[in-house]
Amino acid sequence: MLSTPIYANRATQETIIYSPSRVYILPALTDGRGKLYSIARLIATGYASFTEKEMHSSKSIDVNTYFESSAVTGARVPKIDIQRGGFSSGLRVNVDSFDIYGDEDMNDDSDENYEEDNDKNNKHHHTYDKTRHRNIRPPHKTKPSNRKTTSVSTSTKKTISGSTSTKKSVPQYDHADVNFTLIIEYIFPYPQSTKPVIGVNGTSPGPLIDVFENDTVIIRVINRLDVPSAIHWHGVRQLGTPDMDGATGLSQCAIPPGHEMIYKFQATPAGSTWYHGHLLEQLTDGLFGPLIIRRRPESYSDLYQSEQVLTVADWYNIPAHTGLVPWHYDRLTNPFGLPPPPDAIVVNGNFTQSLFIPVNGSEVIRFRIISAAAFSMFTISIDGLRLYIIEVDTTTTIPYAVDSFTINVAQRVSFYVNLTELASAYNSSGTPSIYIRIQAIESVYAQDVPNFIPPYENQSYPYPTFFNSLYLAFLSLDSTNSKPTYAASSATPILSNVVPPLDTNILDARPLVRNGDGIPDATHYCYIEVTFGAASNGFGAAFVNNVTYTSDANYMHMRDDPPVGFTSDLYEPLLYQMVRKAGQLAIPSPLLEDGNDLLVIQSDQNGHFLIPYQACVYILINNTAGGEHPFHLHGHNFWIVSSSDYPEAETLYAGDYIQRDTVSVPAGGWAKILFVADNPGAWFFHCHIEWHMADGLAVAMIVAPEQLLTNGYNIPQSGQKQCEALQRFNTTYDPVLPSN
Repeated sequence: MLSTPIYANRATQETIIYSPSRVYILPALTDGRGKLYSIARLIATGYASFTEKEMHSSKSIDVNTYFESSAVTGARVPKIDIQRGGFSSGLRVNVDSFDIYGDEDMNDDSDENYEEDNDKNNKHHHTYDKTRHRNIRPPHKTKPSNRKTTSVSTSTKKTISGSTSTKKSVPQYDHADVNFTLIIEYIFPYPQSTKPVIGVNGTSPGPLIDVFENDTVIIRVINRLDVPSAIHWHGVRQLGTPDMDGATGLSQCAIPPGHEMIYKFQATPAGSTWYHGHLLEQLTDGLFGPLIIRRRPESYSDLYQSEQVLTVADWYNIPAHTGLVPWHYDRLTNPFGLPPPPDAIVVNGNFTQSLFIPVNGSEVIRFRIISAAAFSMFTISIDGLRLYIIEVDTTTTIPYAVDSFTINVAQRVSFYVNLTELASAYNSSGTPSIYIRIQAIESVYAQDVPNFIPPYENQSYPYPTFFNSLYLAFLSLDSTNSKPTYAASSATPILSNVVPPLDTNILDARPLVRNGDGIPDATHYCYIEVTFGAASNGFGAAFVNNVTYTSDANYMHMRDDPPVGFTSDLYEPLLYQMVRKAGQLAIPSPLLEDGNDLLVIQSDQNGHFLIPYQACVYILINNTAGGEHPFHLHGHNFWIVSSSDYPEAETLYAGDYIQRDTVSVPAGGWAKILFVADNPGAWFFHCHIEWHMADGLAVAMIVAPEQLLTNGYNIPQSGQKQCEALQRFNTTYDPVLPSN
């Protein structure tokens, strides 16, 4: 008997089957009334199976070859649509040959796949040579847990009951309460630099938080700085926990020095994400770390043998809030209010030419790239290798082959490389390692890089200052940590049949799992226009619809507080005001306007937009500025419809847009996004460049205040006490600069 995992995607009713050597993706079947059925459902009910001979067929795309003709009748058997399903006969019955996933385990973010007839990378989508799903518990033996935790974490498992079956073995997963302690403190990790870095548990980046989807994450954050702090869990939905988002002034008061806060939330959605400071430009000084939320089973996990997380950031030699911000607003030395140019690049806390990644016998390696930069965009490539993109932000994609891609601030991209595909120029040379290239946009760096002999042969300043926009890491093919034998300035070979994506958002990457109900039609419209200019006080400022966002809680003092409605109260977050002021928010409701079929979202002219519950909001972001802006929406994912870099995507991928939580809006261009306001709370929508956030390039989406009350949300006592503690601290604040 076979024991082959098979399951269906509830949304699309597509079926994926894992044999010992192949993966088969079978489209949905359609009955005469247009209702979709999955082949997995037929197998589960005893109407279909495969034989051993069929499972080892090499024709993995021609799904007709996997079925034997046999008359099957019954009320639950659909009439098969030949065009949609590709089957003209019944299916042989042998129900005991398979382990069937029950409804409870058919996670829409699991490792399903689907076939696109005209996809240029079709050959990569359907067959894999490795066994898959090392996170699935086999039916006849127990697989040890591969959970990763930090040295200060503890884990208490809580079993969630699952479905049972008298005939089939159904994988059971524990949803755990996972505990971490994170200590925020100044560190001095580089002997050549006197700059105080803000570390977590003594490192920057902070420790990896590695959990499974739907785990309950409990994180104790202790502030040992001499200033307030907070941590935002970037990309986490915070459904039902709007006060755990970590945005000071919106969801919480800052954590005073010497105090701590317990963050507790559900780990969702699954994917590659991160955590970072959301106050006083602390992200720029090192307050960030990776957060990986793993799927069950993890997408493509049996395709690769090892995994690398690369957290990429830009480095400044001067502390952000006390040094760079004053320069940024100095009308004499910086009359145009330009952002401070970075001095170097760091990856996983390492300056360039110090990061080796050994292969250690792996043939296929997954890379998770997290941009924790304050300002820089990066182009990523690895010499002589195709990069197969399989995830953007937290959305799993069909493998999409490129030779490089660009990532903007706060975005994440996962890809794998297959070392058997290494270009012959490197194989024949026998080089022990190859370069991983992380190229920042040169125009934002201080050094005139093109006049250098690349890379670093004429290093002007001692480590760790390079004034160079190119970072080189090393993929050690023989795991000896030897440098490449070829010059880094050598031209890399042009790979066949692979090109960079057309746009930073990588809209050509196709989501692995389609939305079962399609993408909802927009019900509301919101226009966001980005401009820069001088504020009334003469300082450079950013404007959204001619308004500069101000928040005392975020130390964004660009203008006075509004006299009525929402106020930027240092000691009462907007979320608390939504409860206390309920019907007194002074934000106009959406209106119908001439020339628009959708209700138009209104603001209070202070940067607060009122969004009704379950509204499907179409946002047009018009960027009149010269730089590309990464806009991040807290508490929600959104579909990227198109951008001025790729306007054709709107019709090309209609009904199947990619989802992200950070959209890169082209310079002098626009982007269209769509999101469902299903998460009541106060949520930032802002440019993730630190200097633009300080300039006021943000708005607050006030989502469904009435539904927040209906859901029974109350201001937490612990949060109220933290606001009171912050007020006590601010009355006696006497800053002391950290010392080495």
